[in-house]
Amino acid sequence: MYSLVNKKHISFSELKIWSECTYRHKLSYIDGLDTYEASTYTVFGNCVHECIESYLKTRNLDIDSCIKQITKQWDDHKFDSEEYINKMIAQRRAANLNYKHERLPLWITYAKNILSNFPTWLDETFPGWEFHQAEESLYEDIDNCNLKFKGFIDAVISVPKGKDPTKRVIWVLDWKTTGPMGWWRDKRRDFISHSQIGLYKKYWAKKYDVDLKDIRTGFVFLKRKPKAKNNIELFKVSTGPKFIEKSDKLVTKMLHNLTKKVYIKNRLSCQFCPFSGTEHCK
Repeated sequence: MYSLVNKKHISFSELKIWSECTYRHKLSYIDGLDTYEASTYTVFGNCVHECIESYLKTRNLDIDSCIKQITKQWDDHKFDSEEYINKMIAQRRAANLNYKHERLPLWITYAKNILSNFPTWLDETFPGWEFHQAEESLYEDIDNCNLKFKGFIDAVISVPKGKDPTKRVIWVLDWKTTGPMGWWRDKRRDFISHSQIGLYKKYWAKKYDVDLKDIRTGFVFLKRKPKAKNNIELFKVSTGPKFIEKSDKLVTKMLHNLTKKVYIKNRLSCQFCPFSGTEHCK
């Protein structure tokens, strides 16, 4: 059994960072160095997700409130200031990338396009859907370990199973605000990215004692497009027994390495690492 001192749980975000670079994981989760910084992408995603969460719970879509919240966040963080724009240009240049700034009116258009299409898309994609939970919290025991798996599922809904009205299938969904094309090809094939929804499925089933075969999983791409057309996509992920087993092995591998205190720098993941080139990782 794995036992880690001063640690009570792990999350998918922690697992993902560990899989990218175990040294970055050490800096973030063991040394406790905080690298969070609000960006246009994270703030926009949070505002849109909150609006969708409210709609699932109430069947009332309040787009105006979402727009007001986005506008407030833009003002609070000064996202359209020259200071912020120059900072982003410098960060991207350091990673050998270009930066094209998009101002508030365009982000408002993105939000309106996504949210105005969402109710119809949901009804057509999941006919007869019923709401179960939004921001469903998970805090379940990990097998052979004294730790918990911690997570938050964006949405859990159910749909009729065949023609029998008494039987239903559960859908575990995670919203992803993306660029106009959704995820690029490599990420659509990336097991690490997919394992998030597989682990959510496993621990949701464990929490409610539901058979895994009665649960479907997928990511919903909320695409930032200037026109309201084909801007929401369901990306289904097949999370059968072998997939769940593979996801469990990834968790076990991380716990094993943490127990052994193995922290290796992965130079291939430096491009987007917030510690790259700093005093913590030269």
